[in-house]
Amino acid sequence: MDRLRDRNFGKEYVSNKEKAPNVTLKAPSGKSIYGVYVCFGDKLTPWKVEAKHGSKWDTVFESQGVYAHEYAPLDGEKEVRIVPVSEKKVALTINELYAFGEGETPAFVQRWQPAPSKADLLVVSGHPDDEILFFGGAIPTYAGEKQMNVVVAYMTYSTMERRSELLNGLWEMGVRTYPVIGEFQDSYSNKLKTGYDVWKKSKVDQFLTDLIQQYRPEVVLSHDMNGEYGHGAHRVCADALKRCVVSAANGSSGWQVKKLYLHLYPDNPIEMDWDQPLAAFGGRTGYEVAADAYKLHASQEGKGYKKNGKRVPFVVEPRDSNYSCYRFGLAFSSVGEDILKNDFFENIPAYESSED
Repeated sequence: MDRLRDRNFGKEYVSNKEKAPNVTLKAPSGKSIYGVYVCFGDKLTPWKVEAKHGSKWDTVFESQGVYAHEYAPLDGEKEVRIVPVSEKKVALTINELYAFGEGETPAFVQRWQPAPSKADLLVVSGHPDDEILFFGGAIPTYAGEKQMNVVVAYMTYSTMERRSELLNGLWEMGVRTYPVIGEFQDSYSNKLKTGYDVWKKSKVDQFLTDLIQQYRPEVVLSHDMNGEYGHGAHRVCADALKRCVVSAANGSSGWQVKKLYLHLYPDNPIEMDWDQPLAAFGGRTGYEVAADAYKLHASQEGKGYKKNGKRVPFVVEPRDSNYSCYRFGLAFSSVGEDILKNDFFENIPAYESSED
């Protein structure tokens, strides 16, 4: 049971597989429970919180189980239990569990909202942390500071631990709408063809086209055509999106993306300024917020990529690096080329600042 509170998202508590397994929490003497925060592992299922009233257990919170991290507000209970809702025998898997007394809940507690029906910006990331390492201050600036509707989509979540880390990182960067988390296999390759062999081109195209048609973003942001340090999955994201922003405009549910930006794209280059202080983050810059968010990807500490036979540790790529998170290029536009080159939403009238 210690694994429920060790703050290590790589360790989990797993119950026996049975009908209605549960974890019970009792408040200390003289205290009451006003909320529980559950970080689930493995597959998600509907779940509920039951409170003990006398000899009876009453349902006091119910969830459809679509969020891996979820907060359940309560009304001051002495004893509660978390129970999966299923007619079948299941195992209850939790990697972190918190109970709170009366008062304000800590800032790390995530209260996710559903993704918006209409996005301003769609960010497509190959893996958890790519959206930080290579896109830098983009999410803090547009989601946190400018309060735009930003949908972040991952092709793969890799592992249970990394799914929790991606949620922690997004929350740190000001995202409050739950991301799209794909289930493509996490596999390293250094070639575009190999990336497609693993993920299958038709499935990738369908996934990305569906994303665009469902969320109707004005702007899409994704990886380098060369996969940054050469990762085949990153190459697939960029290559496929160049097709999908065109194909997604067709059909009865079609949507025309205004602009597609790719990391390090050589044509129509733009260098964003992630070094401006952001009021929403107490004056931290977009780059600094991204760096703090990356620290929450604890499983990646000490890892990196190979270059010229040497291992290079992962970092949020600084302005002067070969993979600078400040540099992008306009790979597709239905609204013309950028002139000011300081905003992904330039030339989209409803979004342009009067200061430009």
